[in-house]
Amino acid sequence: MTPIKNQISTILIIAMMLISAGCLGNNDDEKEAEDIQSNIPLTGCMDITAINYDENATISDGDSCEFPDDPADDLLSIPHRDGCDNTNPIHCMLPFPSDAFLVDDDSTNTGKRISYSANTIPSSGTVSQINLPIINQIDGASPNTQIMTAFDTDPDVSQMAGQYSIEKSLETGHPSMIINQNTGELIPHWTEIDIRSDESEPSIIHLRTIKALDHNTSYVILFTDLKDSDDNYIVAPVGFAALRDNVITNSPDIEDRRTDFQELFIWIEENTDRSISSLQTAWVFNTASTESIIGPLLSMRNDALERIGENGIGCTVESNEEVLDEDGNRSHWMLTGTYTAPQYTESFYPPTLIRRTSDTDRTPVFVENREIPFWLVIPNTAVSNPADLTIWGHGFLGTGDTSGLYGWANQNNAAMLGTSFYGWSSDDTISIEYAVLDMEKFQHQAERLEQSMINQVVMIKSFMGVCADLPELHHNDSSLIDNSNPVYTGYSNGAIRGPSIIGLSPDLNRGVLWAGGSSFSHIIERCTQYDRFHFIFASEYGYSSQLDRAVAISIMQSLWDSVESDTFLSLREEGYLDQVEPYELMTLFSIGDLQISNISSSRMMRTANIPILDSSTIIPYGIDVVNETHQGSVGVFFDGGYIHAPDGNEYGEEPHPAHNAIGALKIARDMAFAYLQMQDILDTCNGNCTFTSDNLSWG
Repeated sequence: MTPIKNQISTILIIAMMLISAGCLGNNDDEKEAEDIQSNIPLTGCMDITAINYDENATISDGDSCEFPDDPADDLLSIPHRDGCDNTNPIHCMLPFPSDAFLVDDDSTNTGKRISYSANTIPSSGTVSQINLPIINQIDGASPNTQIMTAFDTDPDVSQMAGQYSIEKSLETGHPSMIINQNTGELIPHWTEIDIRSDESEPSIIHLRTIKALDHNTSYVILFTDLKDSDDNYIVAPVGFAALRDNVITNSPDIEDRRTDFQELFIWIEENTDRSISSLQTAWVFNTASTESIIGPLLSMRNDALERIGENGIGCTVESNEEVLDEDGNRSHWMLTGTYTAPQYTESFYPPTLIRRTSDTDRTPVFVENREIPFWLVIPNTAVSNPADLTIWGHGFLGTGDTSGLYGWANQNNAAMLGTSFYGWSSDDTISIEYAVLDMEKFQHQAERLEQSMINQVVMIKSFMGVCADLPELHHNDSSLIDNSNPVYTGYSNGAIRGPSIIGLSPDLNRGVLWAGGSSFSHIIERCTQYDRFHFIFASEYGYSSQLDRAVAISIMQSLWDSVESDTFLSLREEGYLDQVEPYELMTLFSIGDLQISNISSSRMMRTANIPILDSSTIIPYGIDVVNETHQGSVGVFFDGGYIHAPDGNEYGEEPHPAHNAIGALKIARDMAFAYLQMQDILDTCNGNCTFTSDNLSWG
């Protein structure tokens, strides 16, 4: 055996001996070592959410903990308020109207429903929270609404479409677009910066539609390439920009609506020439259906007609005065009294609401019959030939008193019958003053106005029936009134109310409207009658912010829509189902009118698709021209050379004669009554409807 082999053998023998003798350790020794080690304090991160969490640490060292980046740290912080459209932080309800306030509802005609939460509608200095739950039952935005938004910097709109350059809005590249999403049609409009804006806040930019929008229709609004007066591009509102640029935010409203905006952006890319990156803002809204707007009113009308029957319930004459002229001859009879009408408001007096079927069903419920005042002028000319029954519509905050119309009555052998437009009558002045402090009260005003429309329908039916038998309406055993074909004529507010009265009454199919207009929210700020309420409205007790006032007026349009002229003007040609029949109108206007702006008058004609007589002193954009051989509806603008109204959304200075001038103009009256009585268009202007203030007289 070699020495090396001997050494290896010796090592193996020694190793085996050590193992067998336990010289390499035993279990008890290992356990003792582990116990000693476990009692040694170990400092480390003991926060289980940390990425360096040490499960063996016994002493916490919080400073050593390392955490993953918080995803929220990467989210864009957006000013957020529940119940608001958070795409624009300038105001809770901008842009307006917006689908931000529409929710899905399969039970409605549009599949949508307005949803204003408790803090959506701006509060006033008097009332901290405004609740109008009845609006939340309407299935879309008002077709007659103002469309508006605001930016941090005011855009320069001087080169955009204005009220005298509407056609620009249809040109390629125009910075604003209104698009019918159902058809892709561009909607003509004009833009203006709110001239009433406060210096302390951004200005509203209005998109003024030139007629009512279609019912139950989706509209897309967008702005691109807007610049300020220094030629700098307008910056998009931060919330909208985050949606446009696909930046994730911490706003639940923004994120909940992201999918809807992505669909909108796709639609814009596919249907317009605008890139998404160029959008400074864009939004969409859906208008309400006709049924949602006037369905409850039609239900009330139908119930009232069923209750009164074909002849009405009754009439009472309270006074009958034979009025003499200055020569001692009989001029006319002046009658006052009441007629019986079904009532759906809880009280005759303001403020009051219509009794409804339930909190979720706006169908009106009959309350009781009440006696409603009437005024009737019968001209002396009726002794020879019965006078035509002519329904009169009075002016703003007036009454149905027709005593001042004896001149019209005698000149045209017309029996002038009137009743008050409760809601906009003299009885409502105080309640309206309070409503501008507490917007909830405008529901009372609007519903009182709905009831007054039913009163009108019932009055006409009654004077064609039971009231016609009153002895005071006869002379020498002959009737003084021909009630076989009643007609309507109304002035100012009476002209605004005219389309709804004619549309609702089964007995009317023709009317003449004087100095009227359409879309009350478009009329208000340009009307000198607004002056009496503006001081209170804009006070610290009302709405000191013009942003709030503009939004408030726009919200109210949904309450007024059921009897809004635009609503029934849009039904003039085709009617509505078997509930509203087509009808004909003559509309007469005065250039420079400061109470009902010519802008609103032109809108009235466009919404109703009424052509204009070629003798008219202006031809508004988008209106066809006809001559006196035309059969059907027609409009005319008369010009007495008066100072024109301001261009912006403000009123001019009174006294100003333009508004009342045409009622005192004989050629206008001759034209009107030829249309009412002979159904002819008589061009009494002989080709040019200008006039002077000489010899103007209502008598």
